Amino acid sequence: MTRALVVQVKNIKTAMANYYIGLMSGTSMDGVDGVVLDEGCQKIITSIYVPYPTPLKTRLQQLSQSGKSTLEHLAQVDIEVAQLFSKTANQLIKQAELSKKDICAIGSHGQTIYHQGGVYSMQIGHGALIAEQAGVATVADFRLQDVAAGGQGAPLTPLYHQHILGEKEGVIINLGGIANITIVKNNKVSGFDTGPANTLLDAWIKQEKNLDYDKCGVWAQSGVISETLLNILLEDAYFQAPAPKSTGPEYFNLGWLGQRLPADYQAQDIARTLLELSAVSISQHIPAGVSVYLCGGGVHNLLLVERLKTLNPQNTITTTSDLGIDPDFVEAAAFAFFASQTLQDKPSNLPLVTGACGARILGAIYKR
Repeated sequence: MTRALVVQVKNIKTAMANYYIGLMSGTSMDGVDGVVLDEGCQKIITSIYVPYPTPLKTRLQQLSQSGKSTLEHLAQVDIEVAQLFSKTANQLIKQAELSKKDICAIGSHGQTIYHQGGVYSMQIGHGALIAEQAGVATVADFRLQDVAAGGQGAPLTPLYHQHILGEKEGVIINLGGIANITIVKNNKVSGFDTGPANTLLDAWIKQEKNLDYDKCGVWAQSGVISETLLNILLEDAYFQAPAPKSTGPEYFNLGWLGQRLPADYQAQDIARTLLELSAVSISQHIPAGVSVYLCGGGVHNLLLVERLKTLNPQNTITTTSDLGIDPDFVEAAAFAFFASQTLQDKPSNLPLVTGACGARILGAIYKR
C-alpha cells in the first residue's frame, strides 16, 4: 500500500555504538522503507519511507509484469533504484545525526522484479552503486545463495521474526503485496508465503479506478463476496501445495485473476472477494490460541485486519508495535539484521523454512 513520506526519529543513541541500516522495497513497489538499527538490532533509531517517483514506479511495473523488456531498460532501472536507495541511506544517516563511520553496513534488499521459488530470484538496485554513493559497506543480493542451495529464497524474515519475539511463542504475519507467515511454537520456527495480501487488491483497483490502493478497504467493503468465485480462487494449486513455498506477483496478478472471472460482475464485488481470498488463505494457517502480530502495508487496510480477527476468534491479533518494532518497518529492519549476520559470518536463512540443503551466510558484500 502506498504511504506518504514518513520520517520517524527516536533519540536513543548510545556512545561508541555501531549501527546498521536496512533498506527494503516490497512486492507492492511503492517505495523504499529505511531504518537505522542499534548494534543489537533490537531498536529502530530512525526510520523513513521514500516513495518511488511515478515514472520509476511505472517502469518497475512494466519491467516485472509486462514480460517484455530490454537489457538497456533493465540496466537503467537498476541504476535508478540504486540511486534512490543510496539517497535514502544518506537521509537516514543525517536524520540519526550519525557519521558514516558509525554505520557498520547497509543491508539492502533491493527491489524484486522476478521471483520463482527454488529456481531464481532477482532483486535490482545493485549494492556496488549503493556502497559508492552512500560511502558505507553494503550487503545485497541476499536471496540467491539460498536458492543456489536448493531453497525457495523466501521468506527470509522468519529468522528476524524469531529474533524480535525473543523467548515468546507467536505468529508474525507480513501483509505486503504477498503475505508471509512465521510461526514460532514449541521451540520450532516455520514459515512460508501464504499467497496474496495486497497485490491483487492493488492491481484490481488500479485497473478499475486508477487508484494505487483501496484506502482502509472502503471500496471492497461496498461490495459483496462471491462465494463461487472465492472457492474457485482457493482451488488454485498454490494454496494446496505444502511448504516450503514462495510466490510473487509474477504468479498472482490480473492475468491469473482474469482466467477465473465470471462473465458478469460488479467491480466492487471482485474487490471484496479478493480481500476475502487474502484473509481466508492467511487464516487457514494460523494455529489457535497463539498471539498474532501483523506488519506490512496491509495493517492499514482496516477491513482486512477486521476479517483476520473475525476468522481467528481464538487468537489475540495486534501488530509488531507490541514487540517494539513499527509494523511499517519490520522488513527493512530485517535486512539491517541480516547485514549484521553476514558481517559476523552467521547464516540468515532457516533451511526448514526455505527448503535449502543447509544454513548459509547470505548476501554479497560491497566495500567502498
